[in-house]
Amino acid sequence: MQARLIPYIAYLSAKDALAYYQEVFGATDVYRLSPTEAQAEQFGIPAGQDLAALTMHGGFRVLGQQVECADAFNGAAAPAQQQIVLQLDVNAEDPASAAAADALWARLQERAAVTVTMPYEAQFWGGKMGQFTDKFGVTWMLHSQPWSNRPAEERK
Repeated sequence: MQARLIPYIAYLSAKDALAYYQEVFGATDVYRLSPTEAQAEQFGIPAGQDLAALTMHGGFRVLGQQVECADAFNGAAAPAQQQIVLQLDVNAEDPASAAAADALWARLQERAAVTVTMPYEAQFWGGKMGQFTDKFGVTWMLHSQPWSNRPAEERK
């Protein structure tokens, strides 16, 4: 089966979120689409709103992983901090990937723009892991371990 899971997050201002992830996380491939007049009407956006400031659909990559987003047109955005955590899982056996994970953690620490709930450090299972919450209330894990240690079906 060919499928993938892409996180899709609703923000009060996806435009602000995209700028934050680009600045703080070093996000790449950032894009943003504003709603058309017809979409604004469909989603109940009051007439006279600056549609260029709103986000109908957007996205970015962190460590090569896709995240997509939009403004929360159907109500206030409230991340499920206790239920859903976005995990960036990196193959520690690939030097470039391991270095990118370390660089991301250093970037986050340098900017002091997240709340660290678990330092990124060696764990008992042989990998490294850290956890933090961004300024929008989204909880992230950064995890790095040798992928050869995984069961064969997970290495595909």
